[in-house]
Formats: sequence, C-alpha cells, structure tokens
Amino acid sequence: MDETNVLNAIILQKLVRANMWGGKHTPLDFIKKGIPEHYKNTHRGQKILDKTLKELTNNEWIFLLSKKTGKGSDEHISLNPRKVAEIKQFLEKVTIAWMHTLDYR
Repeated sequence: MDETNVLNAIILQKLVRANMWGGKHTPLDFIKKGIPEHYKNTHRGQKILDKTLKELTNNEWIFLLSKKTGKGSDEHISLNPRKVAEIKQFLEKVTIAWMHTLDYR
C-alpha cells in the first residue's frame, strides 16, 4: 500500500472510532499523536503527512477548522458527515488490502 493510503486509513480510522462527525471536532495535535514516529520526526514524513491532510481536505472527507482556545487558536479536525459512505468504503477497501498482504483469508 501507498504511504498516503496508510496515513489516510490511520487518520480516518482514529476519527471514526472517536465518532468525530460534523460539528464534533478534536484538535489536530491529538490525531497526530497516533501517527507513527517516523512520520512526525522526519522532514520527509512531515511532507507526506501534510500531503495526506491536504488530500483528505480536497476530497472533502475531513474539515480542518481554526478554533479559538484559551492559548490562542488551534487547528481542529472532524469528518464530513455527507461522505460517510465514501469514507467507510475506503476503510473497508484498505482493510481488505492490508489483510491480503498478511495472507489472512
């Protein structure tokens, strides 16, 4: 699988599990905590992560919002409730592809 697809799946799965649809949002930093270290700590990994977030936003699967907090403002993220079917179909496809790479049947 492509690195962007892996990151797409990690980010989407984390948001789906936390039930972050529509008006319910979470800070982007909390999502980044669940991403493997080699994406957070290297320049190449940061570029791939930024590309992945941009791709998810352009596909309208996620919303990136700037929210005011007590310390200034933070980026917050949530899933687009109008794209539920597409998101779940993508996650099923990625899960099946991942299981085939591990030879589960």
